[in-house]
Amino acid sequence: MVLCKDKPRGEGETMDMRILIVSADAAERRRMQRLLRSAPGDEDQISCHGVAALDELPRLAGDVPELILLNPHLTDDAEGDIWRILSAYYHTVPIVVLACDSTLMQARQAVVRGAVTHVLSATIGREPLRQMLRAVVIATRRAGADAGAHHQYRAVTEAMADGVLTTDARGCIDYANPAALRLLNASAPDVQGTPIGQLMALRDAETQVQIEHPVLRVLATGGVVRLSGGCVLTRQGDPDIMIQDATSPIRDSAGAVSGVVMTFHDITSAHALKQQVDHLAWHDFLTGLPNRFAAQRHLEQILAEAKVRAVPLAVMYLDLDKFKAVNDHHGHAAGDALLISVTTRLRACFRSIDLISRQGGDEFLVLMAPGSARIDATQAAERIHDAIARPHQVDGTEVKVGCSIGIALFPEHGNCGDALLRHADTALQAAKVEGRNTWRFFSRSLLANVVERRQMEDGMRRAMCEGEFELHYQPKIRLSDGTLCGCEALLRWQHPDWGWVAPGRFIRSAEECGLIVTLGRWVMREALAQARLWQNSGLRFGAIAINVSTLELAQVDFADYLEHQIDVSGLAASRLQLELTESAMMHDMRGAGGVLQRLKDTGLSLAIDDFGTGYSSLSYLAELPIDLLKVDRSFVHGIDHADTRRQTLLRAVLALVDNLGLSAVAEGIETSAEMTFLADAGCGQGQGYYYSQALDACSFERRFLAPPQ
Repeated sequence: MVLCKDKPRGEGETMDMRILIVSADAAERRRMQRLLRSAPGDEDQISCHGVAALDELPRLAGDVPELILLNPHLTDDAEGDIWRILSAYYHTVPIVVLACDSTLMQARQAVVRGAVTHVLSATIGREPLRQMLRAVVIATRRAGADAGAHHQYRAVTEAMADGVLTTDARGCIDYANPAALRLLNASAPDVQGTPIGQLMALRDAETQVQIEHPVLRVLATGGVVRLSGGCVLTRQGDPDIMIQDATSPIRDSAGAVSGVVMTFHDITSAHALKQQVDHLAWHDFLTGLPNRFAAQRHLEQILAEAKVRAVPLAVMYLDLDKFKAVNDHHGHAAGDALLISVTTRLRACFRSIDLISRQGGDEFLVLMAPGSARIDATQAAERIHDAIARPHQVDGTEVKVGCSIGIALFPEHGNCGDALLRHADTALQAAKVEGRNTWRFFSRSLLANVVERRQMEDGMRRAMCEGEFELHYQPKIRLSDGTLCGCEALLRWQHPDWGWVAPGRFIRSAEECGLIVTLGRWVMREALAQARLWQNSGLRFGAIAINVSTLELAQVDFADYLEHQIDVSGLAASRLQLELTESAMMHDMRGAGGVLQRLKDTGLSLAIDDFGTGYSSLSYLAELPIDLLKVDRSFVHGIDHADTRRQTLLRAVLALVDNLGLSAVAEGIETSAEMTFLADAGCGQGQGYYYSQALDACSFERRFLAPPQ
């Protein structure tokens, strides 16, 4: 086959073309060969050969192609070696660079070094690729027919997307390709012979200061020059653009600089995208605040300044109270709107020299500038509380949230960024434990609390795996005749080293770390399993009551899970009673009402625990399907000899319960006198140490559960 014809072909003629593909990527070589492979009906016949590395080229040098498709990213080959080898064996062959999105910059560099243009190898189609390569080969053949080397690649540059212009030794333009004319918003007659500095005004994007033209610098130094990043080209009649260039000297046969060639292209869109990516890398996408990475970098800077100046600074962690409830009740869009509102108010609380960062979720970090002392942090915390507490308008709805704050000071609480952040977070957790919606400064005593909480959490997780938790049962007694009418399942934990752990300690810790839901479901399964054993043994135990926390009730699958467990147990739903706190009801009365009515319809009963110690709002007694109220032990203790007002209040509560058709259980009965008073006052049931403390299942069974007669 004749690969290189002596006579140039025209656009309407058929052509035989030999193309060499140089790429270390076998998949890329196969794709290019598939796209270029001739098919029936093709006017042009293309023969392809592919190699993986440059060291294969010398043995092919005798078989010269008409065009090379090159991926310059070859393993173990330096950039300079690529062009040295190509120049040695194929210095007259046009090169088209294969590129992908991530290697566009290298592809453009290759164009500067002598390649004709570049293509996106993964996305270009068969016909566009064949037509483009045909144009390059035609242009090269025509250029080869010209006698002068000066015009050899003129046709190629005419087809290039990058702007190319050349000047004489004085810096006056003698050639500009169509792409350059388009970028300059000029015509060929306008640029011919025009001094480059007069035609192209360049300035720095940030300082707006005019910069020396690279062509003039090349003429002065004789070396290759590149513009620094962020160079703006001012154009008449069109918006300014940012450009990137490569400018090199043209030397005559004696080695003297006879002119300059400049290749440049528009990077305005790419620069804007880079700025956007850079901004997102250091800022939160929702609020526009600096993110945790930017905050850490800023903290290092201000700490260095504070150390040099020997002045304090303050680090503050903020966490919104009840933010999850906003997301749950109003949706995540409302939660986002609330975060934006909070951000606006936080900015108003601080100076421009202070940095506010969103760390994620509803957590913020404030880094007060060097010179900020304890009093400044205190005043800032007060401003934050006042600002956040004001109602927020979210989608036409008024939303209120609180804010917990932890504060650490340099150098009082730490000399490095990590220590200050940890200690501010420790103070924040202390503020949450102490009731939220407040602020706390770090103190060494808080570390002991943190260690204790961590040990408690780790201990509970291990206890769940090792089976250390168990259920005890406290009887509920009918006051009128002293018979058993039910029991309450109470969680107990005997640690191998600590012994019996007080429920108040580990229950509170479980709520703080989120384990309460897992523990609650374990209690539910264990209580139902025990009830099934007693039922199968024919023992009369009434109903087993289990406590349900606010977090458990808030789980979207709570009702489904409970119904499934009742079905699995084979028990009648009437054998189960749920005890809920007033706070759980008031947290979301509408949501709780729907869930509780669904559970009520299954046949189980519902009780309000610790009545009188929470919100004590009577509205939920009318709106929610409650069966029983448990009167808190604070009402019961010493009621037989309490003052008249306290006894009257208890009688009124019991009368209200009776009028509503509910039952009442008095908690914490410890004496015969208390029991007698409660029975006379109309209380139907009671539990407490007077009857028994909570017992393990076997002890409870032996003492209170008699087999049927």
